[in-house]
Amino acid sequence: MYNAMKLKEIGEFGFIDRVAPLGRIRAEGVVKGIGDDCAVVAVDGPDYLLVTTDLLVERVHFLMDWAPAEVIGRKALAVNLSDIAACGGIPLDAFISLAIPEDLDVEWLDGFYQGMRGLADSFRVNLLGGDTTGSKSDLVINVAVTGRVPCDQVLLRHTAREGDVIAITGPLGESAAGLEILLGKLQLPPQVAAPLVAAHLEPRPHLPEGRFLASSGACTSAIDVSDGLSSDLGHLCQDSGVAAVVYEDRIPVSLPLARFAELTSRNPIEIILSGGEDYVLLVALKHNMAEDLQRRAHQQGMRLHPIGEFIAGRGMELVRRNNTREPFGPRGWDHFRA
Repeated sequence: MYNAMKLKEIGEFGFIDRVAPLGRIRAEGVVKGIGDDCAVVAVDGPDYLLVTTDLLVERVHFLMDWAPAEVIGRKALAVNLSDIAACGGIPLDAFISLAIPEDLDVEWLDGFYQGMRGLADSFRVNLLGGDTTGSKSDLVINVAVTGRVPCDQVLLRHTAREGDVIAITGPLGESAAGLEILLGKLQLPPQVAAPLVAAHLEPRPHLPEGRFLASSGACTSAIDVSDGLSSDLGHLCQDSGVAAVVYEDRIPVSLPLARFAELTSRNPIEIILSGGEDYVLLVALKHNMAEDLQRRAHQQGMRLHPIGEFIAGRGMELVRRNNTREPFGPRGWDHFRA
């Protein structure tokens, strides 16, 4: 008799580490497999092929009464487009598979696809197929997206370097606050709640920012912030073999999040570190090019906020406003440990 290990003991990323060595059967053409935002495959021509997939499950990722079908459809595609953005790519085609409960109205599915089509049209993404099956209870949505990126511009997680500047392409924490509101844990004025709920339900994939960074020659590494700043920065540190220092007074706090934190007696920085599903990009920039890149980003209507730097060593450290230093670890979302 033996004690079987449970997923909650190793977590989502422990499970990924266990299966990753089993994935590569044929090495030819595989630039990057399990463990990055996209799989990267070498094909004929000057571009790599990018492939990503994401799964959304009712009652795990969303509730049906949170939003119209169109909104859920847009988010299902947006989270995949964000992975393409993190690799600096251009999205191409999407494939949608659904496990559908028998009591779900056809009109709801029409709205779901219309919402997805609207976002796809914005980025010239085809919706080319997928699969459908029945579900005994909840709606299950799986979307896979392909993309392309010039071979000399692909952004990956393992290539940040000591001395690189840590930057983000937008504010963090709003989605986590919006999720708390959607779950009914808080009653807040509509003018406070509305932008936070919108941040959770309708994330914008930072595809223009991804291409700008990839083509700049100044960005060495990237990831999209889906699990929270602490967790996703931890991925960059672990994969790149570096440590990180983040400065509290450099982390942007949006007005909606600041108001939320004030009304709930919270520190917005703690929400930012542990929240998730913001889908902004977290990047490493060459130190000698970061300031000029920030200026160019501003000229093109993009945000680029330097918040720290990568250093030699292991681990992550937060420098508080009073200059005290606190080590911190990943504290974001993990499906199996949550």
